[in-house]
Amino acid sequence: MGNVEDRALRVLIVEDSEDDALLLLQQLRRGGYVPEMHRVEDAVTMEAALKQRRWDLIIADHNLPGFDSQRALKLAKRYDANTPFILVSGSVGEEVAVDAMKSGAHDYVMKHNLARLLPAIERELREADNRRAHQRAEATIRHLAFHDHLTGVVNRARFESLLDETLKSAREGDTHALLYLDLDQFKIVNDTCGHLAGDELLKRLCQKIKLKIRASDVFARLGGDEFAILLKHCPPERAAQVAQELFNSLVSWRFLWGERTFKVGTSIGVVPIKGGDDSQTLLTLADMACYAAKDRGGNRIHIYTEGDRDILQRRGEMHWLQRIQLAMSSGGLLLYQQQIQALQGGESHCELLL
Repeated sequence: MGNVEDRALRVLIVEDSEDDALLLLQQLRRGGYVPEMHRVEDAVTMEAALKQRRWDLIIADHNLPGFDSQRALKLAKRYDANTPFILVSGSVGEEVAVDAMKSGAHDYVMKHNLARLLPAIERELREADNRRAHQRAEATIRHLAFHDHLTGVVNRARFESLLDETLKSAREGDTHALLYLDLDQFKIVNDTCGHLAGDELLKRLCQKIKLKIRASDVFARLGGDEFAILLKHCPPERAAQVAQELFNSLVSWRFLWGERTFKVGTSIGVVPIKGGDDSQTLLTLADMACYAAKDRGGNRIHIYTEGDRDILQRRGEMHWLQRIQLAMSSGGLLLYQQQIQALQGGESHCELLL
């Protein structure tokens, strides 16, 4: 609103004197503004005006019958702390003015010196624009830090943080669930049509999934074609239903790219969240449940339960894989050769032991 080209100004005036309000209006017009003014005299009418619309500027007298500028300032800050609030009074003392500035008023002008009003308004409108621009920039930075740049859904780091917070309520008895999704035929789209097609598939898929879950649920891209959904306040039975509804929606979905049509399967792992778990254990279990579904041919759901044989087997395999990888990297594997001599025929062989 500080731009000279746009002088329209929505002004809320907190003033019990209509004549004084008209004087303020004249000052604004002299400054080249086209003011749209609304005058209020008490807390009730002021709050109604604040609820009705956003104001570019609030000008308030200090002393009104049953109302004052401090209460008006508190109301204004409750609705939009960025809106310039200027105290204009004929009787305000310096101490009161200083207190008002400390409380959040942006300036004060005496009624006998209204020549100061226009410069104060110009300055505060510019400052308000700067504050809003700064807040928008901060919001953009926060969004980029917490969201996947391609799909716009929550990223892994933010998801793990929110999962940790949810675990606190699970320890108090709340029920939640974790879904882990992996696309079964995504590589085919990437390999045959390129990464642009793959990126577009992921974006469309995320849009489709977001329509199927609640606003309170947390949907994240963990990396590549792997996703997770945190179902808050969701018992195991309902989590299974949500997984089935998602699966049904995705199994019938087709991705069109140029003249080609792709059917992309989805494997889903479902894990109930219990208070004794930690976020990394939960993600590992959900990942294993998802891959248990893939091991059975993919494009299906696997719900984790206590003593799950498929998960226990995969855990054992992963445990040995990690031990073997560690041994290979640290020189912990030794190769032995043992000569084997045939008792008859003279042939000799060897046996290799690792």
